[in-house]
Amino acid sequence: MTDERSIGTARVKRGLAEMLRGGVIMDVVDAEQARIAEDAGATAVMALERVPSDIRRDGGVARMSDPAMIEGIKAVVSIPVMA
Repeated sequence: MTDERSIGTARVKRGLAEMLRGGVIMDVVDAEQARIAEDAGATAVMALERVPSDIRRDGGVARMSDPAMIEGIKAVVSIPVMA
């Protein structure tokens, strides 16, 4: 017997990959940047505490984004938000 959850999970993953293929995923640090990215045609946004170039410049490490910031971004855009 086939487990429906495993089929759905793989199907969702393939669907997301197809949807994002050929599109731009923008790094954003707040809801305003996310809205601008969506208006400019981004297929998804990556919610980050700091953009990678700033992290490398400062010799730091990437940290988990603030959950409240992620929720704020999700509230203003209709495209996928990754964090």
